Amino acid sequence: MSRKFIAYSVVALLFLFAGCTSTKKVETVPSVPKPEWVSSRPTSQTYYIGIGSTTKTVDVNQYQMAAKQNAQADLASEISVNVSANSVLHVLEKNYDFREDFTKTIRTEAQEEIEGFEMVDTWEDDYSYWVYYRLSKAEHQRIKERKKRDAIARSLDSYGKGLDALSSHDVRLALVNFIKALEPIKPYFGEQIPADFRGESIELGNEILTKLSTNLSAINITPVKKEIVVKSGGSIGGNQLQFNVKHKTYGAVYEFPILASYSEKPIKDTRKRTEQDGVVKYSVERVKSTKLQETFTISADIDGLAIEATANQFIRKLVNRLPKPEASVIIVIEKPILCVVSWESELGSKQNKSILKDAFIKKAVESGFLIETEKNRADYLVTIKASTSPMGQNGSYKNVSLEGTLKVETLKGNQIYFKAFEGITGTHFDYNSASLKAFDEAKLKIEVSYFREISDAIRNN
Repeated sequence: MSRKFIAYSVVALLFLFAGCTSTKKVETVPSVPKPEWVSSRPTSQTYYIGIGSTTKTVDVNQYQMAAKQNAQADLASEISVNVSANSVLHVLEKNYDFREDFTKTIRTEAQEEIEGFEMVDTWEDDYSYWVYYRLSKAEHQRIKERKKRDAIARSLDSYGKGLDALSSHDVRLALVNFIKALEPIKPYFGEQIPADFRGESIELGNEILTKLSTNLSAINITPVKKEIVVKSGGSIGGNQLQFNVKHKTYGAVYEFPILASYSEKPIKDTRKRTEQDGVVKYSVERVKSTKLQETFTISADIDGLAIEATANQFIRKLVNRLPKPEASVIIVIEKPILCVVSWESELGSKQNKSILKDAFIKKAVESGFLIETEKNRADYLVTIKASTSPMGQNGSYKNVSLEGTLKVETLKGNQIYFKAFEGITGTHFDYNSASLKAFDEAKLKIEVSYFREISDAIRNN
């Protein structure tokens, strides 16, 4: 290849590269003097002002939209939320420590719902983009009053339905409608909300909140039994674990959502509704707790009511802070009664003392079980059979093996536990001492593992 050809090729590539780079060159923005509103924020008695800016990126639509959103947020920040002393927010702040949550919510929603603003100007240089919005204070007030009237009308409709439901003794429906009535007027919780309702002047927001809290407080939940005694491993049926839900004025509260919890473990059907007579029933399949007592608690499912009324998270959060009626039942757990019998022999002779039986009874009493000598008074019969026999000797050491069984039965003869004594031996200088060693080994197995297994079998029976 000649040097002339190589030179021509290099020149051609340089021209090609220059052409490619020139098509990607970003054009500079024509120089426009920076307006005064960029350097110094305007003030006005008749307009709310919103100034927003952002750094430019390659995506024109993205940075222009960001600047507009910033300007709108700035505009919203000028519209202050003044808290009236007779407003819902004042009550929430005083009684439920709710102001910070509310203010953040209102700020966000105010930005989303502002209407009637106009773009005054935009300005940009090579690096940033600016937007200037303004909103007539008079126009904003006019729009706000129109929206507030519409909101009050919608709220009064739900409020009236709530009162009508109370007149029909439908407490659940009344509370649902009172919660619904809060949602339309939520943007005005910081203000007074006067309204005319059926010939009377009321402060609507506070009236709704009062109706909600007083009617929730008027609901009494009463257990049929305040205390239930159950044996470990036993069940509790709905005929025992039931509650009456009544309103002080309107009687049985039907179809009312209830939330239940049991201190020992999670239960099925934690959420239920009361029956037509205001009764709700629960059951616990098996009580397996090792404690002396547990607690079963139910309460009004306020969130269930709120979900039925609205999808608005703020209203649901507000309602869930209201005091709710609840009631508890103490579950007293009794250990079963055991009758323990044993046949224990050493080297073919019956023992004078029952080593394994005594060890088992001691462990049972320590664990809270009751011991009965009469079989027909017990819940379970524990039978221990054990005997030792010589196995020969190694040098001067005598070896003994222990064999036998440990079983537990109900009084009906149903076997719930069985264990064979296997591989248990004893070694000593004489057979009697070796036999005692074997019994000590069997005793240890009862104390360490067999008794725990029996306790589990009884609880699961």
